[in-house]
Amino acid sequence: MKLLHTSDWHFGKPAGLGTYEENQRCFLDQLYELIQREKVDAVLCAGDVYDSGLANAAAIELYNDAVTQLCGRLKVPMVLIAGNHDSAPRLSACRELLRGAGLYVTGRLTRDVEPVLLGDDVAVYPLPWFNRDEVCALFPERRQEIRSLETAFQVVCGHIRETMDPNRRNIILSHAYVVGAELSESDRSARVGFASAVSKDVFEGFDYVALGHIHKPQAVAPHIRYSGSPLKYSFGAEERQEKGVVLLDTDTMEQTFVPIVPRRDHITLRDTYENIICRTDLTEHYLFLDVTDRYAGLELMADLQERFPWMLSVRGKSLEETGEGKALLVEELERMDEMDIMKKFMAENFQYEPTPAQTALFQEILAWSEEEDGQ
Repeated sequence: MKLLHTSDWHFGKPAGLGTYEENQRCFLDQLYELIQREKVDAVLCAGDVYDSGLANAAAIELYNDAVTQLCGRLKVPMVLIAGNHDSAPRLSACRELLRGAGLYVTGRLTRDVEPVLLGDDVAVYPLPWFNRDEVCALFPERRQEIRSLETAFQVVCGHIRETMDPNRRNIILSHAYVVGAELSESDRSARVGFASAVSKDVFEGFDYVALGHIHKPQAVAPHIRYSGSPLKYSFGAEERQEKGVVLLDTDTMEQTFVPIVPRRDHITLRDTYENIICRTDLTEHYLFLDVTDRYAGLELMADLQERFPWMLSVRGKSLEETGEGKALLVEELERMDEMDIMKKFMAENFQYEPTPAQTALFQEILAWSEEEDGQ
């Protein structure tokens, strides 16, 4: 049997003033083609389908299109768990009904983890994102020994091992941070600390562990693997990573990493203003522009954004003789009202805060302008 392991789609994730939807649809098109070409028998998605528990309409539509294509048109079953970014109740709504269509969704951990049986010899045990308190509630008789997430995982996986069939290929599908995994800039929640980290030893006895949560594709042990996010979601180290999905042959247990080519790449460019604006080859990519000979301000950002519509961040030279300039994010503009923009303009061009009289005059002009627009 051939399984496809993926995770961390992050539908609805913002990209500056837009979203990554175009890139995500490009990924899905490659996913469908790969499944047909390689005759994939099932898809395992290890969480974080959405970027937020309050997914917007476009993100929900994208998810609906994906599972309809996979389970409906291609007739490929999909085993899906909730990650820490997902809303477990929303993701698993109508789960019993969806099973009939080949979509197996697990939003919340249960005491007796029911495996999804694929064929005659593969059992997939879905472990969605969970915390220590949830395991204490499910195993009250073992509450005293469940002192950390590590021991919580030991209890959950140990309970599975008690009843699993050793004659099958037993696979864990989990959204977790395993000690030793290398993080990317977009692994926001994993950077908070090691309180949520577990050792690879908790998965002892399973044939393969399909992990989600960390965005860099990597193996933390020969049979324990992060597929990584199929797309880049940050600059720095992540822009140099090759993204993709993992194919697992359950007959031989051979793992094959298959790259995904994005519609738009993430690129950091450090150069002078004149050299940057000549780069017409970069207009279709997500950019972090580091301008070495100009200060970063609203005027520079607006100018560069007009030339590079997918620019996400810009940094200019520092006001200090030594030190690095501050990076400005495109989404900062969206959060600024007229008064914020005026104050920033004064600071950038005159190096001082507006006086109360200037602020009052500006508010008066704003009120007059709004009154004129309403007529």
